[in-house]
Amino acid sequence: MITFVIMGKDYILLISFSIFVSVSLYGQETIFEERTTVFSEENSGGIGIHTNGFSAIYRYAKYTSGFTKRVFELEVANIRHPQEIKSINPFEDNTRGYVLGKLNQLYTFRPSIGFHKVFIPKQSIRGVSVTFVSHFGASLGLAKPIYLNITEREPNSFGTNIVKRKYDPDLHSSENIYSKASFLNGIDEITFYPGGFIKFGFHFDFSSSRDQLRSIEVGATLDVFAREIPIMAFTSNRAIYPNLYISMLFGSRKV
Repeated sequence: MITFVIMGKDYILLISFSIFVSVSLYGQETIFEERTTVFSEENSGGIGIHTNGFSAIYRYAKYTSGFTKRVFELEVANIRHPQEIKSINPFEDNTRGYVLGKLNQLYTFRPSIGFHKVFIPKQSIRGVSVTFVSHFGASLGLAKPIYLNITEREPNSFGTNIVKRKYDPDLHSSENIYSKASFLNGIDEITFYPGGFIKFGFHFDFSSSRDQLRSIEVGATLDVFAREIPIMAFTSNRAIYPNLYISMLFGSRKV
């Protein structure tokens, strides 16, 4: 009876060991297959949201090894002032909302070079890889003046007209602002604000195909402009804009 129990335990250990070896070999084979596919380049794009606005991204990457790549990126983002509050004319229907006190709408173009390094590779084709992302480059700020539809009284009359005017905090208030004017108004009055940009984050690729990219990226950005940008009246403005972001990216890889 004792011999049977010992043999039984040995038999169970032998089966367990066989299963463990099989799984290990299968896992190693999967990892080996992942690592033998060495890509040369990658194209991707996507959209993102950050703590003060939205962004659109395009990337071209050259692989420098199986786990590292050099990335050339162009990102376009809007940057809002933290104190922006949208208002709507309470006496009219279907009017465009506006931000009381907003002087300029800020957009920035961010050409940058990045270095990406995979530090947790996929353990299977249906796994998730984790990549550390770092970028630095220029932040080219464009501030477009805000135009509003203003209710103005006709001279020598009790009637009123709705006219387009560049927002003036000394003349315009919620009492005479009708709505926000078309985006095209003020496009010829854009002011350029040069600056720099850095970004750090983590990139999670969950694509089920080795030559495709499906990913989510989270991290932090910092835009530093050469001078303060007047986005809002009645409050302080600044030249430095830190943000947290999350982006979704889609693309393809080539051998």
